[in-house]
Amino acid sequence: MKAAQFARKVFRTVLPAAAIAAVAVTSAHAQKAKDTLRLAFADPIGTILIYEDSKPEGGLIAPAVFDSLLCFDSKKGTVEPLLATSWTWVNDRTLEMKLRQDVKFHDGSDFSGEDVVYTLNWLVDPNSKLRFTENFSWIDHAELVDRYTVRIFANTTFAPALVRLATSSMPMLPKSVHGDPSKRTEFGIKTPIGTGPYKAEYVDANKGIMLVKNPRYPQASNCKTAPAIGRIQISPIPDSQTQIAQLVVGNLDYLKIPEKDQVEMLAANPKLAVTALQGLTFNYMAIDASGRSGNKPLQDIRVRQALMRAIDRSLITRSVVAGGAQAKVLDELCFTNQFGCGFSAKPQPFDRNAAKALLTEAGYPDGFEVDLLATPSVFGLAEALAGELRKIGVRAKVDRATFVAYRDKQRLGKQQILVNEWSSGGLPDASSTADYFFSESPRDYWQDKEIQQLSKQGISTLDDAKRRDIYKRIYDKSTEQAYVLPISTKPAVFVHSPDLEIAPGSISVYGAELYQMKWK
Repeated sequence: MKAAQFARKVFRTVLPAAAIAAVAVTSAHAQKAKDTLRLAFADPIGTILIYEDSKPEGGLIAPAVFDSLLCFDSKKGTVEPLLATSWTWVNDRTLEMKLRQDVKFHDGSDFSGEDVVYTLNWLVDPNSKLRFTENFSWIDHAELVDRYTVRIFANTTFAPALVRLATSSMPMLPKSVHGDPSKRTEFGIKTPIGTGPYKAEYVDANKGIMLVKNPRYPQASNCKTAPAIGRIQISPIPDSQTQIAQLVVGNLDYLKIPEKDQVEMLAANPKLAVTALQGLTFNYMAIDASGRSGNKPLQDIRVRQALMRAIDRSLITRSVVAGGAQAKVLDELCFTNQFGCGFSAKPQPFDRNAAKALLTEAGYPDGFEVDLLATPSVFGLAEALAGELRKIGVRAKVDRATFVAYRDKQRLGKQQILVNEWSSGGLPDASSTADYFFSESPRDYWQDKEIQQLSKQGISTLDDAKRRDIYKRIYDKSTEQAYVLPISTKPAVFVHSPDLEIAPGSISVYGAELYQMKWK
């Protein structure tokens, strides 16, 4: 089928009239010849500074423009040098780092220890009023030893310190620019200057973003490579169906597509290719065991076990989750390539009759009503899970919430069962998931004092074998008490021009790295 014919088929089957009118059905070509990669985001990017906007799209752009001190090599499972060349623990709470002496910011100024000290001290300054402070709240302050040596002082023994410093959520900023209060408020919009493989030529909420290759990137390595594509153009296109239309006619070079049916339909187009990459993201169902939401049956472990045994996770994964062979049933809440990951218990197997017997034993032979709170990225999954629960008499209803509404309901105690995805925050450490679910926060719908205490021990234990045992106890208890059911891995699925190669290995929330993409 020719590209134009396929485009018309797509328009007839999935695109509304508005989207059809927005795109002419013409044959276009990938921008390989112009060395420009074109993509689109639904939400305008107001700032590319990850400290100010942590959405997944920002997680794609930030590591392209900025560098962290260290780099996590997902293939080897090790922390590698980046802006820092070496590091030494002076004691359990003091980390000394030697820095590269040949790195420059995009404006030509030298990178040095002053920039590191400025960045870290700005992060922990209460006046900065940043979100997601758990990424750096372990830092007390940083000091300059000499121009290319710094010391980072922790306020507690913090086992994931090196891993935190190796993620894209802690980029280093230029003191000369960001340290100027008159420039700081617009740094991520007008003057986003980093040391990364790409420079930001412009950032505009209406126009989009243009990144250009940094011709001088001496810190490149197998862990964080030099860029291969000359220019990256990111356009704001709010409507997902219009995005697909633009992709089909060749006006975009790739899109991230979460819906399985759309991926399969687009994969039939010979002018498009599909790449599925598995990072640290998985789908899950979390049940309010503490009674915060007021749904009494959920406090009974037999009811929670019944709900979990009612779900055919293999069928759900095959029929709902995009990614083909990369989408697999998951039995644990951490990945084996994460530091500290340990587990032994697995969810009880699917058995609808056993599920009904458990409900009867708990006093609910006719089932009960329950709401499944879901965010947009998992609406289809939530509907499938609700269907499974209805087969054992549980009258499940999906509450489709925006991300903001979901956060509000979670905070206010209105989360009965949550269906969502979790990416471990892009952190290759078992502590990220334990803290996300079970720390004393509005996300905690279990209030398990033993798990809370174990989580604190896991953060402060430096011995890897001991940490794995701690997190095994955490995740095994979650499984045994039927708190959280892992459903499946969730690969990042990209539909793109056949001319484009998207490399695996990213642990970011977005699932890919711009600097790893190249033309074939």
